[in-house]
Amino acid sequence: MQASVQILLATYNGEKFLRQQLDSLFQQTYSDFQVLIRDDGSTDQTLAIIQEYQAKNPGKIIFIKDENKNVGATQNFGILMQHANADYIFFCDQDDVWLPQKIELSLQTIKKLEEDTTIPCMVYSDMKLMDENGNITQNSTWKQLKLHPKFFTLNRLLVQNIPHGCAIAINKKMLALARPLPKQAILHDHWIALLAASIGKHKAIETPLVLLRNHAQNVTRKQKNAGGFLKRIFKNSISKQAYEHFIDIRVAQAEALKERLLSQNFSSQIIDDFIALKNSSSWQRKNLILKNKFFRTTLWHTFKMFMRS
Repeated sequence: MQASVQILLATYNGEKFLRQQLDSLFQQTYSDFQVLIRDDGSTDQTLAIIQEYQAKNPGKIIFIKDENKNVGATQNFGILMQHANADYIFFCDQDDVWLPQKIELSLQTIKKLEEDTTIPCMVYSDMKLMDENGNITQNSTWKQLKLHPKFFTLNRLLVQNIPHGCAIAINKKMLALARPLPKQAILHDHWIALLAASIGKHKAIETPLVLLRNHAQNVTRKQKNAGGFLKRIFKNSISKQAYEHFIDIRVAQAEALKERLLSQNFSSQIIDDFIALKNSSSWQRKNLILKNKFFRTTLWHTFKMFMRS
């Protein structure tokens, strides 16, 4: 029997790009899949577009309805994960474009990674960057954003996420481990990456399989305009509060990770040391950072983090 595949698509006011994304799904070389969509309270034409594609693709799109509104992108995916039941799960943003072989190549890779179905597995690919109009601006997101797979280690991931959710595929065992998505999860992809680095298996696909769109309304990607960039640099350089928030949300996520892994009879000194950052003195923090190599992916960002610790 052929393995089942579900694509989890979280939407919110996505009318501008949603058709392009849905078209790219239905132009995949692997077509035996189901799309689960949950909308987070759109006020534009998003729902009408979903209904249009449901009519054009009978049985392929399942719309998840509930009473929750505006839960945010992370928990929108969390709710979708609760409804998923396929052998393999893909995560889909509303504003990107999937290249035709994304599903096929991801399935080939994750099936090779699985020794048996009891191992939580995750694969993720590189992406090309495009602008609001669909023009390719970079041929490798990994190179542009300094997110090389060599940084996919637990100590690094506790500080900074590496894979984008739109590039990820997981198996059913990883889905079972990852849900329910805790409220402390910064992003669903960050949470899954931490689980994969802890007790799962993971593999990077060097071929870009997604066109990642950067635009002003994007929920999870920072704007690239000079004013916004300089404002962020200034704020992050002088604000102790911003740094403490950076640490606090990551420690909270690490505490949720520790609890989830304990249910699997797994513990980690690295996770314990990261959690200890919250209540440590400046000198103790610096020692823990160096001891465990709790580094960012660039020397400059690591230096700033270390000096403010």
